[in-house]
Amino acid sequence: MKVNKLWAALLATTFGLAATATPVVVEAQAKKKAAAAPAMTGPAVAKKPIALDPTSLKWGMNTKQVGEAIDKQLDEEYKPLYQKVSPGVKMRELDAALLEEKNAFRRSKIEFGKLPTALDSTALRGEYSYLNKEWILTLSRKDKPTRHFFFIQDKLWKIIDEIKLSKGGPLGANFQESAVKLSTTYGTPGRIIPPNPDLGWFATVIDWKDATTHVRLIERGETAIAIAYEDNATLQNIESLRPNKPKQEDAIDPAVAAAIRGPDPEPAPPPPADNKKKK
Repeated sequence: MKVNKLWAALLATTFGLAATATPVVVEAQAKKKAAAAPAMTGPAVAKKPIALDPTSLKWGMNTKQVGEAIDKQLDEEYKPLYQKVSPGVKMRELDAALLEEKNAFRRSKIEFGKLPTALDSTALRGEYSYLNKEWILTLSRKDKPTRHFFFIQDKLWKIIDEIKLSKGGPLGANFQESAVKLSTTYGTPGRIIPPNPDLGWFATVIDWKDATTHVRLIERGETAIAIAYEDNATLQNIESLRPNKPKQEDAIDPAVAAAIRGPDPEPAPPPPADNKKKK
């Protein structure tokens, strides 16, 4: 998908151009607006608040507090199921299923310590670092988006939802439709960041921010997206919170570098002593 066509679609929908013109005119008008607008050097500023769901989730919560918030969310979602059964076997089955979902969330914890993890081979690579007191919890449920909770120094700072798209779904059937819907939700087209394999970016990203949260819409393929929510305060200080940097895979081993360089040169002889007597 070309970035200019995506940008035109976002502008057309957000500013209502599609209602009064043909597709060709819409794209021309959208490009004209894009050319007149100043280039964005940062995320688009959302005109409507970026909210976390459920609202009980707050940036900076520790692992225990997030677990309790998820417990309450699951309790609410199970209420309609409980209303359909009477005390007995079926209700005990529901009790067991609810408890297992709560426990599975806590067991999902993966710490990013000294050893690599299986997440390094997934689309989540680059969302965390090692040896900097970081970990992740994952809420994985049938027929619902998989949700990843990222912590640094036991503070929640990022949430990523992995979402499968479908025709007629709340976020549309493809990445462009999702981008248009989020642009409408936040009241403005997002900043488009095209893929750049040289920098390790392999997907198109569109982002927005408000006073507290930065949100990224990430292309995951033809029928899937991810939405990442990040705490602005943590994001601004992420470099200082990650003092341990990853080793560069292409770095030369010190011993090999020494062998290539060869032996150090012999030290130069000392300068001759001044034998002249002072008068």
